[in-house]
Amino acid sequence: MAIISNKVNERQRTDMKKVKIISDSTCDLSKELLEKYDISILPLHIVLGDKEYTDGVDITPEEIYKWSDKNKTTPKTSAPSMIEAVELMRPYLEEGRDCMLLYIGKYVQFRKRNASCSRRTGSRGKVTVIDSKNLSTGIGHLL
Repeated sequence: MAIISNKVNERQRTDMKKVKIISDSTCDLSKELLEKYDISILPLHIVLGDKEYTDGVDITPEEIYKWSDKNKTTPKTSAPSMIEAVELMRPYLEEGRDCMLLYIGKYVQFRKRNASCSRRTGSRGKVTVIDSKNLSTGIGHLL
């Protein structure tokens, strides 16, 4: 009877690429979990009236909820630009790492625009964009 080992030998370990996981800012993971699992955030843009903010950078969820309650309306969102996506992924792609980006399905055009990210950076890594088909903590559970 053969014994199957779960151990990965050193050669196999060095041959495997480390995939960089990136999510949109709706994943609602804590800072501690993002750091623990080396997950980066590509933030959505939040539009409140005539002002635009970068989610989690220059506006907090509490501020968004407060504005929404005060104005009795839901904020609008927009996808990050191609430049923002490329700048976030560039260092990982240049290392030869692959990037896996989980994003809300609403931004299918974002997925199409960013499919060529690795070609634009001249990198060895590739980019895979996944429609999470979820919002908020649903994306966090997938990560």
